[in-house]
Amino acid sequence: MADARDLAPLRVLDEHGAELPLGSLWRDRTAVIALVRHFG
Repeated sequence: MADARDLAPLRVLDEHGAELPLGSLWRDRTAVIALVRHFG
């Protein structure tokens, strides 16, 4: 099972399309991450 240290270096896109490390979202504050799967 992965924990926050494993996920922190993953690259994600912000609301403007710029890449940033996922861990930067919770570096200075608490973050809630929801993953949604759609079977459409």
